[in-house]
Amino acid sequence: MARDVRVAVIGAGGVAQVVHLPILRRLPDLELVAVVDPHREKAATIAERFGVPTVLQDYSELSDVEGLDAVVVCTPNDTHEEIATACMQMGLHVMCERPLSTSSESAARMIEASEKAERQLMVALNQRFRYDTRAIQQFVASGELGDVFFTRTSWLNHRMRRPRRGWRRQARRAGGGVLMDLGVQAIDLALWLLGFARVERVSARVHLREDVEDSAAVLMAVEGSRTISVEVTWELMEERDRHSLYALGTRGSASTSPFRVIKELETGLTEVTPPLDVSPGGLYTTAYRQEWAYFLRRVRGERPRESAVDQIHLLEVVEACYRSVKEEREVAV
Repeated sequence: MARDVRVAVIGAGGVAQVVHLPILRRLPDLELVAVVDPHREKAATIAERFGVPTVLQDYSELSDVEGLDAVVVCTPNDTHEEIATACMQMGLHVMCERPLSTSSESAARMIEASEKAERQLMVALNQRFRYDTRAIQQFVASGELGDVFFTRTSWLNHRMRRPRRGWRRQARRAGGGVLMDLGVQAIDLALWLLGFARVERVSARVHLREDVEDSAAVLMAVEGSRTISVEVTWELMEERDRHSLYALGTRGSASTSPFRVIKELETGLTEVTPPLDVSPGGLYTTAYRQEWAYFLRRVRGERPRESAVDQIHLLEVVEACYRSVKEEREVAV
């Protein structure tokens, strides 16, 4: 039997506490060995809560952790390149929270570092691992929906009673606002659905609040005469978040909210929605587990390493969105 994969969590913020630590401590054949955060008291409290034996204040100390295999980077966006690159140079595989970095040039350097170190570098884009989105992607890839010429994704998060604060509201640290936070995931999902087709032009509009945008709408012209529409916000005036994906093809359509797949057959339009092996409420949790299972198969060498090169074009698209906002016009990517 293969030994347990030993994993450390770098950054003890919300995504580590709500997502990664609860999932990691329950995964089989995995050992959580360290929590790293400059705020030692906070890290110690969280480590005790999740049964993690080691608390460190700086990621450089990970070189002294015996048998460590991988890390998950849950730190502010502007630190991703430095931390992930250093960890790969230590011989560690890296899962990095989205976005991979704050610029396409930085992302390219990180990918080059992963290739040089022969380590897996993966971005935590859990929407790719939802059962409903994966089912739709299979319908698109197989050509069953015909030519998918229009795709729409929306990630609308409800307004919180206590306004969002911290580094995500600082353009210097985050690289932007909601486009860098939710937009990266929403755009990635649409491009992934289309086999990462190249975006040719974008037109973007945003609503600014303080230092960054809190809402954004983007229209993208994609190679092959296809169109992607994306809407994201932190300020939805509803009681809960609204996330959706919609794909329109020449022979059918598909959506996640509600989850439906419609195909044109000889007998007419027919619903061919496959059953899900999980309840709608469990889609997110299951997606994170599948994401980690995917990553760990590559850490263990059960599957070949995969390049994150698609993230370079993703960030080029986001950069073009910000240029479009600044210049108030459609721009080329």
